[in-house]
Amino acid sequence: MTPPQQRTLAQEAGLEGVGLHSGQPARVRFRPAPAGLGVRFRRTDLDGSPEIPATLDHVTSTDRGTSLAAGEAKVQTVEHLLAAVAALEIDNLWIDLEGPEVPIGDGSFRFFLDVLSRAGTVAQGEPAT
Repeated sequence: MTPPQQRTLAQEAGLEGVGLHSGQPARVRFRPAPAGLGVRFRRTDLDGSPEIPATLDHVTSTDRGTSLAAGEAKVQTVEHLLAAVAALEIDNLWIDLEGPEVPIGDGSFRFFLDVLSRAGTVAQGEPAT
């Protein structure tokens, strides 16, 4: 039996909307990432486009949503987006975000799942961890 391989998107995809808590416009661009990178947010609206890994070590709050931070860079309300990434078994992904918060969409993970599903996923030839 072949072990599962790491996966990323087959092609870029994007969406936009408004943040639930901030009320600010947000634009998200999903981009394929190399094997071994993991899932990372990039705040493209901030100088230097700082990266925020989507790991437990970067969780800064779970009050009324999950927030991640690295240094001064922060992203809010990431839980539905990351649920869709997990449902599709995506291991490596760049999530370019313009704005402090992920758009809320319809309030479920389906908003993100539909966009990511249309982009498709590809195996990367490296074992999944």
